[in-house]
Amino acid sequence: MAFDADARSIVLRRYWQHVIEFALLCVAAVLGLVLGVLVSLPLIKLGAPKEVFTYAPLVAVAAVSLLGVLWLEIWYPYRHGGSTPAMRWLGLKITTLRGGEPSLRDYFVRWLLMAVDGLLLGLVGAVLIAVTPRNQRLGDLVAGTVVRRVT
Repeated sequence: MAFDADARSIVLRRYWQHVIEFALLCVAAVLGLVLGVLVSLPLIKLGAPKEVFTYAPLVAVAAVSLLGVLWLEIWYPYRHGGSTPAMRWLGLKITTLRGGEPSLRDYFVRWLLMAVDGLLLGLVGAVLIAVTPRNQRLGDLVAGTVVRRVT
C-alpha cells in the first residue's frame, strides 16, 4: 500500500502522539507515587499500620494513572475541540467521519478500545493505522472517528 506524504505525516504524528502522552502519564504516575509516600509517612507517625506505607503509594499511582488517562483521552479532547495536548502540539485533531465534533460517547468508545489497540505494545493499533484507508485504529473505526491533520 502506497502512502502519500500527508498520510505518512499523519501516521508518524499519531505514533509520536502516543509516545508523548505515555511520557506525560508516566510523569503523572511518578508524582502519584511521591504523593502516596508523602501521605503515608505522617499517617504512620500517627499510629497507622506499617502496611499504609505499602498500599497508599500503590493506590495513589493507580488513581492518578486512571484519572490521568480518562482526563487525557476523554475529557480533554471533548472540551478542547478534539485534540489531546500532544495532538495540539503535533497538529492533529479527532473528528467524526463527516468532519463534526465527536460526542463524549465517541471518546469513551475510542478509549475502551485502546485495550485492543494497545495489544502487543501497541502493534495492533499501529498496524491498523498503517493499513486502513483513513489511518484509523480500531477505536476510531468503531466510534466513527478519524484523526486529521489541522492546517
